Amino acid sequence: MGIAANPERAGVLDVGTARRLVEADMRRVSTFVLSVGSAAVVACGGGSSPGSASTAPSSSEVATSVVSGAISNSAGSALGWNGPRAPGVPALRRLLDELNPVAKAYAAAWSCTGGTLAPPFAGPGTYQFTPVSCSVTWENGRSASSQWSGAFTLQYGAGCDATHARIVNQAAGCALTRTTAAGGDARTITGPNGNAYAITHDTHGAGTGWDAGVSPAPTDAGVVVTCGAGGCPASGGTLAVNGSHLTGTVTPSGGSPTVIWDHTVSTAAGPLAFTVSGVTRVFSGAVTVQHNLARFTAVSTFDGVGFVAGCCYPTSGSVTTTFLNGPFVGDTETLTFSSSCGETSLKDASGKIAPLTLEHCL
Repeated sequence: MGIAANPERAGVLDVGTARRLVEADMRRVSTFVLSVGSAAVVACGGGSSPGSASTAPSSSEVATSVVSGAISNSAGSALGWNGPRAPGVPALRRLLDELNPVAKAYAAAWSCTGGTLAPPFAGPGTYQFTPVSCSVTWENGRSASSQWSGAFTLQYGAGCDATHARIVNQAAGCALTRTTAAGGDARTITGPNGNAYAITHDTHGAGTGWDAGVSPAPTDAGVVVTCGAGGCPASGGTLAVNGSHLTGTVTPSGGSPTVIWDHTVSTAAGPLAFTVSGVTRVFSGAVTVQHNLARFTAVSTFDGVGFVAGCCYPTSGSVTTTFLNGPFVGDTETLTFSSSCGETSLKDASGKIAPLTLEHCL
């Protein structure tokens, strides 16, 4: 869910728009399920990163995902998660039976709720943003869903105007803080076979990281975007991730959830800065990522990372990550963005370059 995803006025997104957004998310899940394989179960604990051929988990992707969600210009930015496939199942069957959003042989009925800001935006104050949840039922009786567990709290500071709910359009000095309830907000995608894939974003990051050497330590102060002296549209501003705990689970039908993804993310060296160049918001700065299952820490440096309207992911620039400890200490990786939304290339710690489709907008 992106801070900037809020509508300028309260109201439910139309079903057609919501359907397209959820279909896109589910297609990404389908692609991931088909391409990664069962190795993804160990990926976040120390194997290859989801969606890449890297031998080192991609801290660059994790850092990018958090920043993407925080300042996304896309009305459809949504927290997403992609889980591993079960091995030994034919690809076509996995595609159609597990998470494929459009069963071409059957008509589908969609039902969507959310996409609301409550109360209606009226300037400084506290609001609840409920992202869109959707379910789909096919003519053959099978169904799938993308459901959120709750709302995000948005606190607009005293410097904010009473006109623009979208932070990217706000006035000079406006500070918008996004937080979750204790335990975080989860989005769960459940396929027709009953297998569920979920990710939780908890802004109560204090004490969740494995590395006591990260200073300053992550806190519970949320994700904060602050507009510069000329206002966000003209002069940009800053983005601080004070402490976000991100966990992913996979739950087989009738089974128990297994945690396969656990990261603590913060801007420990100080907020990212962003400027405005035409319709592009360009980021620079560093994000610290603690890999709590694999027990290593990395710093991802943003270099000219640009976001444009209509895409939750960067479309220019690069992120270079240096591993501070663990088996890849001293090594680097670089994630380079393309003008095709969500499509990137990753040069891993061994120097190998492989395409990577971004999977998360947190």
